Amino acid sequence: MNDCFITRDFVNDDASATITDYGAHVLDWTPAGQPKVLWHPRAITLSNGVAIRGGIPLVFPWFNSGFENGHVADKQPKHGFARISFWHFDEEASSNAVARYTLTSDDVPDDLLRTMGGGEKASFHATYEVRCGKEFQASFTVTNDGEHPFSYDEALHTYLHVGDVRRISVTGLEGATYFDTTIEGHPTRVQPDEPITFDGTMTDSIYQAASDGENAVVRVHDETLGRTIVVEKSGSSNTVVWNPGEQGAAGIGDIANDEWPGFVCVEAANNHGTPVTLAPGESHTLSQTLRVE
Repeated sequence: MNDCFITRDFVNDDASATITDYGAHVLDWTPAGQPKVLWHPRAITLSNGVAIRGGIPLVFPWFNSGFENGHVADKQPKHGFARISFWHFDEEASSNAVARYTLTSDDVPDDLLRTMGGGEKASFHATYEVRCGKEFQASFTVTNDGEHPFSYDEALHTYLHVGDVRRISVTGLEGATYFDTTIEGHPTRVQPDEPITFDGTMTDSIYQAASDGENAVVRVHDETLGRTIVVEKSGSSNTVVWNPGEQGAAGIGDIANDEWPGFVCVEAANNHGTPVTLAPGESHTLSQTLRVE
């Protein structure tokens, strides 16, 4: 594959989007007449082996450094290899409103495939399709092409643009159990019957929120921008909510000191003890739809 940092713009009457072949990474989605919905820092680094911050990083096949047997693992690279791989753009299946990308195990080093397969060399093909219009839909499908089952984590690590994270509220996860990963041991908590709010300290919560349950639809109410972003998902067991806060952002080199209030991450995921397991020949699709109310 030609390791070039190609960035593609998709423009139609309803919206515009920008996607780079590196990581099949969505950088922007802006509905017509609206402020942008996805956030990224002012300075974006495009460098081989370095993950892009903001937009929608595609997390696969492990989340963070992995989670095995009830404990955090030590897999590298962080959040898996998908977001630092050069994906194949399928021009025939794409248009000004649709982008289709593919990645296979032939594109991945053997050591990472064995890490993914628990010692066996995993064989797979993945398809990532993005639809850009009045709504934005991202669908990620993985098929096991090998002779052995494998398990994997995944997430659509979506950075939503907000006016000021301290003046937003997140609803739809009331009553859900979550892991508070800001605390060692990741204790479980239950979200009270009230919105999630942010006070400038780090929030990093993994909610047990199946896509066929009552917590499948999340709304981000933005007082500053006067809008609500709706996040709806399928094929997902968990929803991650994250903002690093002022102190956490200070340790992240690609976020400037004044940028952390401008986003919140709401992510459809299968992670932290609820991976996807595929038998030979099986497929699974994770999808997430965004819209503005």
